[in-house]
Amino acid sequence: MKKIVFLVLCGLFAIGTQAQGLKTKYIQIKDVYHFQDEFNQYRVNSFLKHQLEEAGYVVFYESQELPAEVKTDPCNMLKCNVERDKSMLATQLQITLVNCKNEAVFTASGESRLKEHRKSHVDAIKNALAYTVLSKKKE
Repeated sequence: MKKIVFLVLCGLFAIGTQAQGLKTKYIQIKDVYHFQDEFNQYRVNSFLKHQLEEAGYVVFYESQELPAEVKTDPCNMLKCNVERDKSMLATQLQITLVNCKNEAVFTASGESRLKEHRKSHVDAIKNALAYTVLSKKKE
């Protein structure tokens, strides 16, 4: 029953996100999120970059130089934030894409109950993006 409710909510969320329009093609990922001690700890950064590129976006890290199109118009880029919720038995991640006006245009949550941090963070990202508009964009 929980899975059905979850899928319905994801479907409704996907329709709402599509209506807002994710028309930008650039996404910037942070080098280190608040729950990481170093770049790509738990493979969060590289896997997130891979998933977003698979969805058809041009993805770069905040330490890389901005593309010329983004330099001329910063609103051509979304920033990707990843938050880890506190949980004893699961890894819960929330992925948010924020536009130039600091408005969240996309939010997805994923959970993993795998024990090993390296695998659980990747699994949580995969679960968060599995049933969203981002997984179907492919241009």
